[in-house]
Amino acid sequence: MKKRYPHKSRVLLVNITRLGDMLQATPTIAGIKAENPGCHITVLVEKQFAEVCKIIPNIDEIVGIDLNFVCRSISREKDGVIDAYDYMTKFVDDLRSKDFDYCLNMSSSAYTALLLNLIGIKRNGGWTSDEEGYRVIETEWARLFATSVFHQNRQYNSLNLVDVFRCSADVDQHPQKLLINVEKHALEHCEKLVQDARFTNTGPLVAIQAGASQGKRQWNPGHFVRLIKILTEQHNARVVLTGAEKERNIIDPIVAGCASPNVVSVAGKTTVPQLAAMLSISKVLVTGDTGPMHISVAVGTPVISMFLASAYGFETGPYSAGNIVLQPVIGCGPCNPNKPCSKPDCHDTISPELVAYLAVARTQGEVRSVPATVADPRNVVVYNSVFDEYGFMDLVAINGTPVDPHTPYRVAYRKLWLDDLGGFDVPKPVAKTGLRVMDQGLDGLGRIQECATHGQQLMDVLVSLVKDDRSSVVSLKNVNEQISELDRKIEELGFTYGHFGALTRMFVFAKENLQGSDAVDLASQMKSIYGDLERRCQKFAVYYAGA
Repeated sequence: MKKRYPHKSRVLLVNITRLGDMLQATPTIAGIKAENPGCHITVLVEKQFAEVCKIIPNIDEIVGIDLNFVCRSISREKDGVIDAYDYMTKFVDDLRSKDFDYCLNMSSSAYTALLLNLIGIKRNGGWTSDEEGYRVIETEWARLFATSVFHQNRQYNSLNLVDVFRCSADVDQHPQKLLINVEKHALEHCEKLVQDARFTNTGPLVAIQAGASQGKRQWNPGHFVRLIKILTEQHNARVVLTGAEKERNIIDPIVAGCASPNVVSVAGKTTVPQLAAMLSISKVLVTGDTGPMHISVAVGTPVISMFLASAYGFETGPYSAGNIVLQPVIGCGPCNPNKPCSKPDCHDTISPELVAYLAVARTQGEVRSVPATVADPRNVVVYNSVFDEYGFMDLVAINGTPVDPHTPYRVAYRKLWLDDLGGFDVPKPVAKTGLRVMDQGLDGLGRIQECATHGQQLMDVLVSLVKDDRSSVVSLKNVNEQISELDRKIEELGFTYGHFGALTRMFVFAKENLQGSDAVDLASQMKSIYGDLERRCQKFAVYYAGA
């Protein structure tokens, strides 16, 4: 794999907010350690989250930032502002003294980018900021992350975000799973919880996470009741419902609806380490796209995961081999994560009977195929998680061919990014002979490529004008106006032909991250960016032909 900063000795990793995000960083952390023996890794998180990070392996030091204190201080105004300033000054000075030689910022927030600018680490992946405080995306892979989560482009991405961030940190060697430590005392606590439950069934222990971060991503409680009844009454299963205390309003009615001695809730009764232990002794976890899903994968327990509403399996699916991902086939999905849904029809594409079938099958071994009569690919795609020959996670449909017009574009993009950003030797399809048939799927690509070619020509003109002392201001203004109009047209083409939005969005992010003040150097950077767009258009056409 192409690497920007292959050697690291003192690394700062910024991942401020959630446990799921930190777990998704564990292959990157382990990979940095594997490729840089003796490397010291410091993780920067919010203070209240620091304790949880102690069960994550390969971290040498945990630094907690008290953002709540900063916000409270600023809200007091007057002396409070001074307190916040003093706290942040000392915090920045302490981090500067650690003399980091590399930083990966996995948070795209403006304040973490500004913080890293103050710390002054020279080599970076992810987000930082320039001298004026504007955010800068440091690597092509981080730009791909920003491109892929841009709503219009999501369905054309098949690279798991774990791999995208891993590559942003130049990590090639990595465990093909998430990592977490299971503590002995937590394991003993959970074994006692199961013992005290006094199940009358003797079958597999099935964990179920019914809650989700958003209501629209949470499967109907009635479906959970039906699922659990099938598992307990027909398959002798023992069921434990996991969750936080705040999720009991969802979980308690499900337990009541089941009215079975073989169903128990541990919601609010487990810490994060204890939840990890509970999942480690379960045979399978049924869940949505949740933090517990990532914990289950990290402890080695397979998951049956339902990706509802805005959740998208290719993006944040369970990062290990042999898991099941259910993705509804629905015109509005995956929907915008920032907007509510009054009628989540995607929930009804997944039946309790299907989930029960998969859960039982997965307790008996890896599921490699599902009859279309059990899961109609016109309604829901059942994927199995695998790793390709380059070490990247992928999802393979196992209930027939998906009825999805995005698939050929998704396949072409995957090959394009592995080739163009990763430098992998991705096989090109054999050129077809005979009459050339225009593929309507590539409509618009030629226009984008023509713009990219024209952009490089304009950069040559601009450089000539800048270097010529006799150039008039009018001439320079005219060329700059042509460049602005061309850029607007490229972005517009990306919206018009949505399947090429990822190509044009990468172009937009690259231009937004130009650095420097020398006119000739900036023009050279701009020409290179147009060249990248042209090259990627050409490669995409080749890979699409073989999709």
